[in-house]
Amino acid sequence: MYNKMIDIKNIFNLFSKEEDLAGVIADTKTLNELKTSPIYYVGMYKKLVLNHINFNTKVLKFFQTTHQEFDIKDIKEAGEYVVYNRAWSYISNIDLQKDKNIDAIKHYSDETFHISLDLGIEFFQKGELYEKCAKLLTIKNKSKEFQK
Repeated sequence: MYNKMIDIKNIFNLFSKEEDLAGVIADTKTLNELKTSPIYYVGMYKKLVLNHINFNTKVLKFFQTTHQEFDIKDIKEAGEYVVYNRAWSYISNIDLQKDKNIDAIKHYSDETFHISLDLGIEFFQKGELYEKCAKLLTIKNKSKEFQK
């Protein structure tokens, strides 16, 4: 049986510089702890929203080429609903009053993160879910403070 602990810093080194993450994940020791950390919440939001764009394009092309009776608009809307609400389930855990949460935002603060936040705001505006829009905008504004 393999009992060796996963070194979280090595996992993150696959994606980013270790020095950028040192303070953010210093206390994270297990995968379960990682999944309940601010760095995970922010990263999953960004990943889900941005990957959804590529995935949705491929799915829509697939259904368009099947020559069957599918309502492409309904498929697109259903996919967006699932993705944005799942992404929200992560980002809604961010508390801008806590340093680790702010560190996670700082780590992901780039143009693509801002685009993912804008896309979320646009989606939730359509449903008139303005509290969600306000939180995403607040996170975006905090993130912009860290851009050089």
